[in-house]
Amino acid sequence: MVVSGEKALDVAEALTATTMKILRLLSKERLDISTIGLRLGLSEAYISEQVRVMEDLKLVNVTYERGKRGIRKVCESAVKRVTILVSID
Repeated sequence: MVVSGEKALDVAEALTATTMKILRLLSKERLDISTIGLRLGLSEAYISEQVRVMEDLKLVNVTYERGKRGIRKVCESAVKRVTILVSID
């Protein structure tokens, strides 16, 4: 993914230490919100919020699947690389 302009600012702002860790996990396998939270030691609510931001920016894809106790939100990386172009004019 190559972004510039306003979208570059949005992506740069979204790429925090946590979202980078999430993207690293998702680059290896599809995971649900609960599993991501367990692996990173963070709450499901926080992970869900971060995933929503990344989904809006097209960094991750989200699907919903049946789980043992209801519906699971399953995430996978939508990108292999993010390139941010900065132009100072």
